[in-house]
Amino acid sequence: MARPKSSSPGIKVEVTLAQQSVDMLKELATHGIYGRSPAEVGGRFIEQALQQFVDAPKLLPATVRSAQQG
Repeated sequence: MARPKSSSPGIKVEVTLAQQSVDMLKELATHGIYGRSPAEVGGRFIEQALQQFVDAPKLLPATVRSAQQG
Protein backbone atom coordinates (compact mmCIF):
# COMPACT_ATOMS: atom_id res chain seq x y z
CA MET A 1 0.00 0.00 0.00
CA ALA A 2 1.34 3.43 -0.94
CA ARG A 3 1.91 5.88 1.84
CA PRO A 4 0.07 9.21 1.85
CA LYS A 5 1.72 12.31 0.47
CA SER A 6 3.35 14.68 2.91
CA SER A 7 0.94 17.17 4.43
CA SER A 8 3.55 19.92 4.44
CA PRO A 9 4.10 21.72 1.15
CA GLY A 10 7.55 21.65 -0.33
CA ILE A 11 9.56 22.38 -3.42
CA LYS A 12 11.62 19.66 -5.06
CA VAL A 13 15.31 20.43 -5.50
CA GLU A 14 18.07 18.31 -6.93
CA VAL A 15 21.42 17.89 -5.18
CA THR A 16 24.56 15.99 -6.10
CA LEU A 17 26.28 14.01 -3.36
CA ALA A 18 29.26 11.71 -3.11
CA GLN A 19 28.40 8.00 -3.18
CA GLN A 20 29.48 7.69 0.46
CA SER A 21 26.92 10.32 1.47
CA VAL A 22 24.16 8.59 -0.51
CA ASP A 23 25.05 5.31 1.18
CA MET A 24 24.76 6.95 4.59
CA LEU A 25 21.35 8.41 3.69
CA LYS A 26 20.19 4.96 2.57
CA GLU A 27 21.40 3.40 5.81
CA LEU A 28 19.68 6.03 7.93
CA ALA A 29 16.46 5.55 5.96
CA THR A 30 16.41 1.86 6.88
CA HIS A 31 16.12 2.91 10.53
CA GLY A 32 13.31 5.36 9.79
CA ILE A 33 14.45 7.91 12.36
CA TYR A 34 15.01 10.87 10.03
CA GLY A 35 12.74 9.70 7.23
CA ARG A 36 11.69 6.62 5.32
CA SER A 37 13.67 7.27 2.16
CA PRO A 38 17.12 8.64 1.39
CA ALA A 39 15.48 11.78 -0.04
CA GLU A 40 13.47 12.38 3.16
CA VAL A 41 16.57 11.86 5.31
CA GLY A 42 18.61 14.25 3.15
CA GLY A 43 15.84 16.83 3.24
CA ARG A 44 15.65 16.62 7.02
CA PHE A 45 19.40 17.14 7.36
CA ILE A 46 19.34 20.11 5.00
CA GLU A 47 16.46 21.69 6.94
CA GLN A 48 18.26 21.14 10.26
CA ALA A 49 21.46 22.69 8.93
CA LEU A 50 19.59 25.72 7.59
CA GLN A 51 17.79 26.17 10.91
CA GLN A 52 21.12 26.08 12.77
CA PHE A 53 22.48 28.64 10.32
CA VAL A 54 19.57 30.99 10.97
CA ASP A 55 19.59 30.42 14.74
CA ALA A 56 23.17 31.70 15.00
CA PRO A 57 22.61 35.49 14.65
CA LYS A 58 26.16 36.22 13.54
CA LEU A 59 25.65 33.96 10.53
CA LEU A 60 22.47 35.59 9.25
CA PRO A 61 22.64 37.07 5.78
CA ALA A 62 22.08 40.83 5.86
CA THR A 63 18.69 40.56 4.12
CA VAL A 64 17.39 38.22 6.84
CA ARG A 65 18.79 40.40 9.65
CA SER A 66 17.17 43.55 8.28
CA ALA A 67 13.82 41.77 7.86
CA GLN A 68 13.93 40.56 11.46
CA GLN A 69 14.78 44.00 12.80
CA GLY A 70 11.70 45.44 11.27
